[in-house]
Amino acid sequence: MKKTYTALAVIAVSVLNAGFVFGDTELHIQRMESKVNSGFKERVYIDGKNRLTLANGKSDVVRVPDGVHKIYAELYTMKTDEVSFNAAGGTIRISVIANSINDFVITVGGSAPVPVKPAGSVALVPAKPASSVPVTPRPIAQSTLEAALYAAAEVIITRLQPKTTIAVVNIASRDVEAAEFVFDELAYVIVSSGSFKVVDRKSLETIRTEQNFQLSGEVDDDSAVSIGKLLGANIVITGSITGVGSTRRLRLKALDVTTAEIVAMASEAY
Repeated sequence: MKKTYTALAVIAVSVLNAGFVFGDTELHIQRMESKVNSGFKERVYIDGKNRLTLANGKSDVVRVPDGVHKIYAELYTMKTDEVSFNAAGGTIRISVIANSINDFVITVGGSAPVPVKPAGSVALVPAKPASSVPVTPRPIAQSTLEAALYAAAEVIITRLQPKTTIAVVNIASRDVEAAEFVFDELAYVIVSSGSFKVVDRKSLETIRTEQNFQLSGEVDDDSAVSIGKLLGANIVITGSITGVGSTRRLRLKALDVTTAEIVAMASEAY
C-alpha cells in the first residue's frame, strides 16, 4: 500500500517484580492515547481469544497462567501477526499504540517488529516503524483499494461530529463490483468507529428505487442532499473511483444535509 493512513500498533512488553502467587501472571494492557484512530476500538487477542477491547487512552488487566502465550491486536479488519511471550509470575506491562494502517508494528521486549497482515485475506503493506522504535525499513508493497478506502475514511471521519447520522449514498464507478465493495466497507468502517449512526442500506434501497438511481452511478450534490433528508441523515457521503491503466483514485465527499456544504473530502490513489 502506498500513502495509506496507517494503523501503527506497537506492543512493548516488560516484566516487573510484583510478588503475585506463582502460576498466575497479571497483564497490564494500555492503549496509549492518540489523536489518530481515536474513535475506533482496538481489540487485543491472547491465545486466539478476544480478551480486551480498548478505547483510545484506556487500559485494563488480564490474568494468564504461567507459560508461553501469544498476543496480537486488531484495528478495523487489520491485525498484527501473533507474538509469543513467556509469563512467569509477576506483572507484564503491555502498551498498544494505534497511530494509523500502513504502519502496523508489534514489538515485544525490544525485539524486531513483525509485519502485519489483514484479518481477512488481503495483503497489507509491511510495517513502517514509529520514530521511537529503531527498526530496519521494509519495502512498500503495492497499494490496494482497501488501503485507499481506509485512508480516505479516516480523513472523512476525523472531520465529522460524533453521534452524527450518516448515509452513504453512492460510489460512482464503471466497476460496479468495486463500487459495491467501497459502499459496504465504508459503512462498516463508520459503524465500527462507534461514534456515528449509519442509515441502513435497506432504507437507501427503498429510496433508490423510488428515485431511480444506481449506487454505482453518478449522483449530484443536490440529489444526494435530498436523499439524505428523506433518510433522516445529517451527513451524506458520496464518492467515485476513477483512473486509467494501472492507476486508480478513490474520492470521498461528505455533505451537510442542512446547508449542502462540503464538510470533508478525501482522495487516495491505489
